[in-house]
Amino acid sequence: MRTTEFVFTLIALAVPVMAQQPASPPDQPAAQTSPSHASENANELLHKNAMKFVEAADARPRLELTLDKLLQDGKQSMMTKNPGLNPLFAEEWVKRMRLRVNLDQFVVATAQVYEKYFTSDELGDLAEAQLALKKSQVRSISPQLAEKMKTNSPFIQRDINAETLLIGGRLGSEVGKEIEKDHPEWVKPPAPARAAAVRKKK
Repeated sequence: MRTTEFVFTLIALAVPVMAQQPASPPDQPAAQTSPSHASENANELLHKNAMKFVEAADARPRLELTLDKLLQDGKQSMMTKNPGLNPLFAEEWVKRMRLRVNLDQFVVATAQVYEKYFTSDELGDLAEAQLALKKSQVRSISPQLAEKMKTNSPFIQRDINAETLLIGGRLGSEVGKEIEKDHPEWVKPPAPARAAAVRKKK
């Protein structure tokens, strides 16, 4: 049986587009580190700022709010694609998926997408702007960064969809196979297969 792929689609994470240039921070003396160490530290900072931005944009709470709907959509898609499927299979799928979905995986995957499009400093600025917005404050970002966010948003959303589809699809398939193994009686072969089996018996 071909189980449906479980699709997560994150709402595009947006920040206010301001046209004012923020004040530049004072120059800091460069730390004396080896090239490999510096690269490692830079990657860590990039990921840290990406996570800060994604968390400031409430990616996890948004997923929590929409999880039940996404699971129900997956269940409906499964029943539509497999009309001979026992409804108990789909109910069990939703139940197990709810227990097994790790929202942190989706949040991290989203942050990693932003890491591909922005520098650590840019993500830091975006995070601060988003945090200020949540406090009803204004913290502007540069026109260049605002334009970069606007230009890349469709590609960012595309990549987020691809990453979350990969994670969700893998888990949905695993859960479907487990249920099929535990309850083979809930899965009926397609009508042509049943007809062929009857002919073989004759």
